[in-house]
Amino acid sequence: MAEKFNCHYCRDALQGKKYVQKDGHHCCLKCFDKFCANTCVECRKPIGADAKEVHYKNRYWHDTCFRCAKCLRSLANETFVAKDNKILCNKCTTREDSPKCKGCFKPIVAGDQNVEYKGTVWHKECFTCSNCKQVIGTGSFFPKGEDFYCVTCHETKFAKHCVKCNKGLVKAPVWWPMKDNPGTTTASTAKNAP
Repeated sequence: MAEKFNCHYCRDALQGKKYVQKDGHHCCLKCFDKFCANTCVECRKPIGADAKEVHYKNRYWHDTCFRCAKCLRSLANETFVAKDNKILCNKCTTREDSPKCKGCFKPIVAGDQNVEYKGTVWHKECFTCSNCKQVIGTGSFFPKGEDFYCVTCHETKFAKHCVKCNKGLVKAPVWWPMKDNPGTTTASTAKNAP
């Protein structure tokens, strides 16, 4: 006997019909639009399962609604600049509209690769390690106050080191009393310490 294949919301049969799988549940297109679809920030209508969606910083648009705030040119397949929650095309972006790089203080224009962290923007090549000055770009980093460190410099400068051999400890040590010598404590990074 075949298992029932119904919409999670309205319970209509889905055999032979278009449906969408969302969060592990199957739903008909009507229920997807009603309960699951993202809402376009421009027209405030649901972005249906058959529509093309543009996503930028947890905001969603129909591809036809993603337009320059000044000239209304479609930007679905174009580079753009975001300024004060407005999306602008290359032609409408002025130097004043462009966010400034914290590293070189020059404008970041549409098409520039950039890094953003906690509301501050850098050109990708200007986002560098505070210690070795190597470009971090979009790689892993560790923030410390106003400084940023690449993984290597962070481990060298801030990681805990063994007092005896001076090698970096992979993780904080786990301490436990030794069974053979009560009252003595030993450090280890072993996962299965006795």
